[in-house]
Amino acid sequence: TCDNGHKWKLPQSWCWAKGRQIFLPMKSTKPHNDEFLYIDIDSIDNKRQIINKIKSIKTANAPSRASRYTQKGDVVFSMVRPYLRNIAKVSVDGCIASTGFYVCSPIDDLNSEYCYYLMISDYVVTGLNQFMKGDNSPSINKSHIDEWLFPLPPFPEQQRIVQKIEKLFSLLDHIKKSLEV
Repeated sequence: TCDNGHKWKLPQSWCWAKGRQIFLPMKSTKPHNDEFLYIDIDSIDNKRQIINKIKSIKTANAPSRASRYTQKGDVVFSMVRPYLRNIAKVSVDGCIASTGFYVCSPIDDLNSEYCYYLMISDYVVTGLNQFMKGDNSPSINKSHIDEWLFPLPPFPEQQRIVQKIEKLFSLLDHIKKSLEV
């Protein structure tokens, strides 16, 4: 039994790991050049969990919340109304994200694709929703993700899981396309 109430047994080579054990500490940064690339909640397509539009903003007009450092391969997870699933993988370097996001920068033992699929899973989203507080903009905070228990398989198993998920999504896309004809 885990200390967060989960009674699931993991395969022998897997372990439970807290967010703070598998994600690098978040870094703060401020825009340096005349313009910068900004990811806010509005940038996310929450139906497909992708970044739909990265905004180019003049530094002079930078929102006060523009201070989360991101790099390619990170996963941004909105802490505001997490049930809306504003979650996406960062596909380019040099972006600054809103402080409304928890930036999941995977440690070396965590495959970035596995991290992405884990963060969009019902296990994580539904689990973290229980911590929401507030009426106008119900939110979770950084410590909820830092302390959440994540199932962590060995790296080769993470790669196998990602390959299987992507194969199934490819098959689903093929089926959808064939139904449109």
